[in-house]
Formats: sequence, C-alpha cells, structure tokens
Amino acid sequence: MNSYERCVAILDGKIPDRIASMEIMIDPKVIKAIIGDEDYMDFCDYIDMDVVITSTPSKLYRNEYIDIEQGIFKNEWGTVRKYGSEVVSSIIDVPLKKEEDVFSYVAPDPLDEFRFTELRALVKRFKGKRLIGMHVHDVFNYPYYLRGMEELFMDMYTNPDIVHKLVEISVDHNIKLIKKAIDIGADYILLGDDYGAQDNLLISPKHFREFFLPGLKQIVTYTKSRGAYCIKHCCGNINSILDDLVSTGIDGLHPLDPSAGMNILSVKERFPNLTVIGGINCNEPLSKYSIEALENEVETVIERLAPGGRYIIASSNSIHSDVLPDNFIAMQNSSKTLGVY
Repeated sequence: MNSYERCVAILDGKIPDRIASMEIMIDPKVIKAIIGDEDYMDFCDYIDMDVVITSTPSKLYRNEYIDIEQGIFKNEWGTVRKYGSEVVSSIIDVPLKKEEDVFSYVAPDPLDEFRFTELRALVKRFKGKRLIGMHVHDVFNYPYYLRGMEELFMDMYTNPDIVHKLVEISVDHNIKLIKKAIDIGADYILLGDDYGAQDNLLISPKHFREFFLPGLKQIVTYTKSRGAYCIKHCCGNINSILDDLVSTGIDGLHPLDPSAGMNILSVKERFPNLTVIGGINCNEPLSKYSIEALENEVETVIERLAPGGRYIIASSNSIHSDVLPDNFIAMQNSSKTLGVY
C-alpha cells in the first residue's frame, strides 16, 4: 500500500498494512531543524507522512500589516491579529462591535484563487500518493473572530438572531471553500474549530446544539455528498457532545487529548465506525522525553489503539515549536516499525 491507499483503508474501516501518520500543523522551526529549510512538501516526503494538509485557515486570507515589528495585522475578515512564537496568530480586535453591523457584513470571497494556491501544489505533487486535505473552519471560529467571544456568548441570551446570522455567514463561506477544494482534488476536509476548554466545553451543550450543531451537520453532509472524507479537529474536553459530533457523519475525530480528559480508546470502542486520530502527547513526551522513553510511549499507544484498524497516529494537538526534532523523527520511525498489522 502507498500512503493514500493506506489512509483510505483506515477511513473505510478496513485493515491496512500499517497505521498511518498525520499532523494538522508542524512548526516551520521543527521542519527546518530536520531538513534544513521550511519546505513542508519536501518534509512530508522526507518523513514519509501519510496525510498532508494545507496550513491553518488563517493563512488563507491576505494580511494588511499595521505594525510589522510587532506582527500585528488586519486580515480580509477585518479581524486584527498578532503573530507570536507559534504558527497561529491571536486575535486582538474584532470588526463587528455594533449589532447592526452583523446584518450588513459581507465575508471575503471564498473562491478567490489565493485561498487554493497551497492546495493546488499539494495536489500536483501528492495526488494518489498521499491523502490530501484542506484545513478550513466550520461554525464557531468565524462568529467569534467577527464579534468577539464575550459578545458572542452574550448574544446567545440577548440577541440570538445575531448568532444565527454569524453561523449562516460561516457555513455559506466554508461550503463554497470546500466545494472548490474538492473540485481541485482534496481527498478530505479537516474542520478545525475548537469548542472545548481544558475541563469542559466553552459553551453549554444546549447552546452548542441550538446554535452550532445544525450548521456543522450541513457542512459535513455537503462534504460527504461530494465523495470526500470529513475529519473534525476539536481541542479540549468535548465528552458532553461526542454523540452530537459523531452524529454529523464525520469520518475521523482529532485529537482526543488525554490531558483534557479525553479517553481516545474509549471513544474508539464506543464509536466503531469512527477513525480516531492522535495518541501522542505533544507536551512532555515530544518536548522532553529521551528517545528511548518516547519510543516506549509510541509502542504503548500503538498496542492500545491500533487493534482492529480505525487509527491514525498523531500528536495530541500539533507539532509546536518546543517539540524536539529528534523526538518527532523517533515517533514517525517507531510508528512505521511497530504499527504493522
């Protein structure tokens, strides 16, 4: 099996030759430390990564810098963001402070060719060889990027029409992105919005089901109707909405972080038609363990999660800048030798 065939087998519930590997984000500093430059596609070939993906969705939009030295910019959504030490920038100001602005807001053009430059390069190089994904948002991030999280939460009580409108904007934009991505050649769509905090949901299950679940189902249903796989990424403790997420029809769930109270083995056993993705803690094991300790960790995880298929090994979030390059290489090499069926 090549990487593409391996991943299709896993996502279809069949037993592959070995487990597959995936990361939704890899810090350029780690890539450079391993191969000498920051070329993601060269890195995927060097590591033999089974699943490849476009950058974080914030990279799909042009930036107008406000302060280059401080890394502060405004993107096409009108959101002011700031780059820190990691790949994903943080929000420092939002455009829709007035309620009336929500109903006249026009989102960026989802079909702008700028959004698909990276995907086209991945398709050209890896189509039929590795599983190719487009990383997009779904129903939660754009509403709070536009309105601010505190205001959005207040709107749920004081003006729910605002929340419904923001979700509508997000769903419409993302479905159009997904349509073009699949037309170009994406094999799967990764929906990247986080609903969980370390100990619980950011919102109540009731509000998730009222405001966000219907739009999420719409996006997943469309993706699947086009013949693409749909993988949901969601950090934090999402135990209270696991049934809701799986009911949308997603093919895989990532990362099911044990440090946030998620039991990845339990999820796998509870939902036999779901592929679970994760297993290796991206903090101490990947950032501090010795190579031998890291290899032992990988062996333990594979022994627990690989039986029966439906498992893709990955970190518990992403490969951030503190991950030791040698540990990441050891994780990849160990998974290939120990993850054989």
